[in-house]
Amino acid sequence: MTNTIAFLLAFLFAQTDVSPAPPRKQYPPQIPVVLPEPVAQKPGIDVPAASNTDGVQVVGILEVLKHNNVVLAATERAVLMSLKTDKRDIQGKPVLGADGNPVMVPLTEGMYVFKDQILGKFDDRELQSQKDIGICQLAVAKAEYNKKIEIEYAEWGVKVSEAEYKMLQTANRIHRGTISEIEVLKAALAWEQAKANLKLQEYTINEVKRQEVTVREKEIDSRTVLIELRKLVAPIDGIIVRLDKAEGEWLREGDEVLEIMQLNALRARCKVDAEHYTPDMVDGKPATVSMLMVNGKVEEFPGKVVFANPTVEPGNKFEVYIEVQNRPAGSSWVLQPGRSVSAVIHL
Repeated sequence: MTNTIAFLLAFLFAQTDVSPAPPRKQYPPQIPVVLPEPVAQKPGIDVPAASNTDGVQVVGILEVLKHNNVVLAATERAVLMSLKTDKRDIQGKPVLGADGNPVMVPLTEGMYVFKDQILGKFDDRELQSQKDIGICQLAVAKAEYNKKIEIEYAEWGVKVSEAEYKMLQTANRIHRGTISEIEVLKAALAWEQAKANLKLQEYTINEVKRQEVTVREKEIDSRTVLIELRKLVAPIDGIIVRLDKAEGEWLREGDEVLEIMQLNALRARCKVDAEHYTPDMVDGKPATVSMLMVNGKVEEFPGKVVFANPTVEPGNKFEVYIEVQNRPAGSSWVLQPGRSVSAVIHL
């Protein structure tokens, strides 16, 4: 019995791992996490706060004024013959070469051009030929108009027929019956015919041929207009921001060739809370537009409200346009389209 109990105890100890337990892993004490205070969100680096806040504060996007953004296109089907212009100085005067003619340069994007400056032209050789023909025809018409020989000849015809008629009458008064009555009547008729011919010649010269001169002049004017329409003329002072075509291309009517943009004034499209809307807001209310520059300096520009849309949009806001005067910066401008700005409308 004793042997049996000893055997069982030995078996149990053999099945049990009596090695010491591994040490428990020590964790560092928990450090409480402290979240930072929420930072107030600014409108954006492009939207600085205005220094003068006496009024309604708004933010907006700068846009080019409609009349300061012009696209020149083909007026009719033609070949684009030239995209060159005369070189201008800072005052807009053409630069002359050694031969006394303007220095011609090709158009490039970023080039500053002046109002009425010719920038290029389409093929106008046929129109030029038609105009030259018209000039010759006008010269002939003027010569015919100025030629008075027909009138002079008709005037002499009147004088001769009048003298002949009066001579016959005188002869009959001296010796009655010397000239038959029928001969006298024929002379009187010839005199009347001569006077009618004179009136006809005067009418032909002074009316018909004068009108022909006018028609020829109008034809030349018409050709001149068509030739002018074949030219690309800058309608405003501005910068060429886009060139779409090249010399030698065949264009259809309406095909765009280039785009000119003037940045002396821009428009800020802004959203205003409806509670600030007043009927007189469009009455040229002054405004101050502010923009943050790259150097961190805030630049301010004078402006005025030119339009306030009375229709309230979703979000209980309405739209206003502020026209702002730009300032030059070297060969460019300080304000640029697409930039975000802040503004204060002074009510």
